[in-house]
Amino acid sequence: MIRNYLIKYSIEFVVIILGITVSFWLNEFSISNQNEKERIKVLVGLQSEINEIRSYCTQRKSTWKIDMSLMDIFLKEKNNNSKKTNISKITSSKNRIETIMVLYRVFDPPLNRYYSIINSGDLRFVQSDKVKENLSRLHNTSFSYLKTAVDHEKQLKQSFIPFLTTNHPEIILAKNNKDFSLDNYIDVLSKSIDSDTKLSSKLIVLRRYLEYKLSILDLYMLNLEDLEYEINLALVD
Repeated sequence: MIRNYLIKYSIEFVVIILGITVSFWLNEFSISNQNEKERIKVLVGLQSEINEIRSYCTQRKSTWKIDMSLMDIFLKEKNNNSKKTNISKITSSKNRIETIMVLYRVFDPPLNRYYSIINSGDLRFVQSDKVKENLSRLHNTSFSYLKTAVDHEKQLKQSFIPFLTTNHPEIILAKNNKDFSLDNYIDVLSKSIDSDTKLSSKLIVLRRYLEYKLSILDLYMLNLEDLEYEINLALVD
């Protein structure tokens, strides 16, 4: 009888252990599956945001290049008729020209998914160290460099308004005068730039900032491509 009890309880014990083991394994399997789903969700979300950031950067790059082209025309082109012809190929607006002197352009790419992933802690689901490394390089290092360049440009452009109102009110007045055509405005602005070394030097420094911004933007976009490459690899694994 004792032997039968031992066998019975041994079987029950084994069944309980097996039940606990199977239950634990199923729970681990369920957690693993859920983590995998979250990993893919995070990576696909970042992948989608990369496309949005790339589109934004392409637009910014195009705009900054146009700004630089307009500045080059005023700084390098000596013939006013040539200036007018070349500028007319880019813009027909006095506002567009004034923008390159007094208004700074922010750099604010769409990063909602990235910030959401960081703030929620969902980045823990990403197992690839390469993805994490490239995320940090893109959104911390490169982004910081760009923001700094934009801030420097902002400071310089903020100094333009008091400088123009004090030293070249004719530029402000010509821009606001509705009877002044774009060609008239170009004449006034060109004369002021050509006759004032301080104004031309300010524009030269501003152009350098634009060139610097573009070089950092190129680096930023290269880092974006590196991140996309690592995310694609992680999704295949």
